[in-house]
Amino acid sequence: MKSVSAKLCIWAFGSMVLAGCTYGVPLKEPDIVTRQAERSGTLRVGESSAADVRAVLGDPLLQSRYWSLDVFQTEDLQKELEFFLFFTPPIPMGVFTTKVSGYVLVTYDNKGLVSNVVSGTATKTMGKQDGLMLKAGDLNFVIEEFDGHGPQLIVQSARLQDYFALQRDIPECILVLACELPKTSGDWFDMACPDRVIIDAGEVLDPQSLFTACEPDTCPETAVTWGGAYYMHVPLLYPVALSSGRHQLELSSSIFKGRDISAFECDSGQVLYGSIHGSVAKHWWGPRSSTLNVSVSVSDAPPPDWRSYSALLYRRDHWLLPDPGGMMQ
Repeated sequence: MKSVSAKLCIWAFGSMVLAGCTYGVPLKEPDIVTRQAERSGTLRVGESSAADVRAVLGDPLLQSRYWSLDVFQTEDLQKELEFFLFFTPPIPMGVFTTKVSGYVLVTYDNKGLVSNVVSGTATKTMGKQDGLMLKAGDLNFVIEEFDGHGPQLIVQSARLQDYFALQRDIPECILVLACELPKTSGDWFDMACPDRVIIDAGEVLDPQSLFTACEPDTCPETAVTWGGAYYMHVPLLYPVALSSGRHQLELSSSIFKGRDISAFECDSGQVLYGSIHGSVAKHWWGPRSSTLNVSVSVSDAPPPDWRSYSALLYRRDHWLLPDPGGMMQ
């Protein structure tokens, strides 16, 4: 709850804090979201099947047999009557509505039984989206606080190699894109990573890292603080399924000038890796150039440091890679 208690406001008033205070009186709680989380707590690890899960939580938002997961979503509203506490009596400011989305991530073991159940909420108030990360083994469900990618799924990069082994006989090829990590921890992480990658005049792809909250004792050295919270960058592998043949790759930025256009070819069942190199001249406090110098090198083997990356599986309402196991029934 964002409300500040009346006692704190009175103390602030007595201390002659001129800014004043607000506090809220709940009018409606997100009961639907709360009940979903309570129902998810009845599922038993190692005992409940996918059918049991759906009997409890309904139809999933996302499902995959190969990645052995279901994601469930529900939505509700939270309403508060806000008061401005500076004068006596407090002055009502109006009713503020918060959209609350509840999510449950369920993963399954090789017997089809539940291996992890994780739930959480993401709120949106007056256009401000709060972030969320649900972790279940090497899979993560993510909603970013500062971006509009929608629900996302990521998995540790090591899982991709097993997936690619099943794709050798498919007619398509796969290009895995990723930006180089900064040379030093003091570099701005995404400064030189283009957020506009276009293949064959298709949709715009954004391979920049995820920016998500983390706990202080688990944050990496490159973590930053914002509003009292800790945030970390998760470097991404962005896989793209393509038809075999020749393709054009265009790299550019929505912030900086400069772009690179190159071409590559791929065969059926082949996996290629596109390492994106970028640089922007900068002062220690920020950029001193408006031009992004960017290029990509495509090879048939991933760079060694990609082992620390996470692979993006789902974004903007669609899976990035086909599911060789089919959707879960």
